[in-house]
Amino acid sequence: MKKSILLAISMAIISTIVTNVVEASNDVEVRGQVTDISIPMFTWNALNFPGFFYDIDENIGTEQITLSLSGMESTSAILYGDVGPDGNRGIIYSTTAQPKDFKFKPWGRYNLIGFLGEGYFVSYDSTITQGMKDHQESVAYLYDNSQDKNLLTNLQISKVLIDDSTEQVVTSSKPLKLKEGYELNLKSVEANANTATLELTKNSKVVDSKVVVPSRPDATMSDKTYYYKAEIGATKGIVQIAVHFKNAFRASEDLANIDGVFQISDEPISVEPNQQYDKMMVRTVDDSTDTITMDNIDYRVLLNKNKDIVLMQNIHIKTANQDTVNDTNPLRYYIYKTITGEPETTDEGNSDTNSATPTREETSREPKPSSDTVNEGL
Repeated sequence: MKKSILLAISMAIISTIVTNVVEASNDVEVRGQVTDISIPMFTWNALNFPGFFYDIDENIGTEQITLSLSGMESTSAILYGDVGPDGNRGIIYSTTAQPKDFKFKPWGRYNLIGFLGEGYFVSYDSTITQGMKDHQESVAYLYDNSQDKNLLTNLQISKVLIDDSTEQVVTSSKPLKLKEGYELNLKSVEANANTATLELTKNSKVVDSKVVVPSRPDATMSDKTYYYKAEIGATKGIVQIAVHFKNAFRASEDLANIDGVFQISDEPISVEPNQQYDKMMVRTVDDSTDTITMDNIDYRVLLNKNKDIVLMQNIHIKTANQDTVNDTNPLRYYIYKTITGEPETTDEGNSDTNSATPTREETSREPKPSSDTVNEGL
């Protein structure tokens, strides 16, 4: 009887430990279409690999990666890091920016690029969109107020942190909480002058202050929009944060209604040629077409049974652990992306949901060859 009780307690403890481990592990594997090494060339894009960036509302997403196999046998194949004997380079990745309307339509649009499965800001766009016309706006306001318009001309891109048109209220005691430690505070409202004084802080340190006049009769876009310009890497005077105010007035406390917010990260990532991302290297950046290409120039990759090969950050190749591999049952493989679950945050929380975005220093580290790769230079 005593042994049974002890066994039950032990099993309960083990069950609790296992449950906690499973719950603590929030990693999700998002895989692409399965192929096999009898197919000499295969391409994944946003339609057959959900790990790539795709905006279904505006049909935005151009990321693609092509694997060209050489030395194919039933059990293995090679992805050459240079042009192989079959005339193919093993792995080619490309992506091109596309225009995307701001959620707050009167601002017009910006250019967005999918890169390693996430959406990044490239540039402001001067095009007069239908959303601007609908609101009688003839100038792309954020484009017009940026000194440098395009991050990619300086070989960098930046994460889009917020693009939102949800109406919300800020008060003198409830600031607008932005990402990366920024807050926009409503310091005061002068009813007679229809002015609202704003103060932008980062990590509680004041970095900017401005006055807007959103409640003035015939208020213009300039009257209603707060913007903060910054140096982002080598890019000078680009609008990093923009907030559109519907109105501002005094009640029991000063308050204002907001209906547009846009923010990009002040920590860009590098896409300079020769920038290394694990086994992939940036080869070309064309700022006339806003296109980035990468390949595996420094690495030859061997595909054989039961391998998990890091390609670039959290995008991998996985080969099957097949019992039988032969000409009629060739080795299967696919690419996949690991998505790490992060804790949900509220307005009161301080967690940065974009903390996994690589900095330039992190992405510049030289990769370490594994048993799956051969450094061509050695």
